[in-house]
Amino acid sequence: MPETGMGSVKVANEVIAHIASLTAVQVQGVAGMYPARSRDSSRLLNSGAAHRGVRVDMSNETLTLDLFLVVDSSAHVPSVAAEVQRQVVDAIDKMLGLEVRQVNIFVGDVRFPEDGARG
Repeated sequence: MPETGMGSVKVANEVIAHIASLTAVQVQGVAGMYPARSRDSSRLLNSGAAHRGVRVDMSNETLTLDLFLVVDSSAHVPSVAAEVQRQVVDAIDKMLGLEVRQVNIFVGDVRFPEDGARG
């Protein structure tokens, strides 16, 4: 973030991840998020830990975000991914004024209705 005449403002990567994850899970077709550092995409993160499903890379005042999603079985994955990208870029811009270079979407699992009954 740019410096103001009164000093600098820094935003923690965890804050950026929270904004991105909370925005993503509100998109229709997103069942949840899974841990970014895990190969276990079957483990959905609860809403309080959803930020762990986002990897943040900040360089030269631009952001690259990697989001690790689980989608509903009824979802059209390309449409859901595009909507997540659009809404995350918009939310980061509105709240932080940061330029988002890329929002990469990784779909690690598809959630079927019967999956929730077992969980």
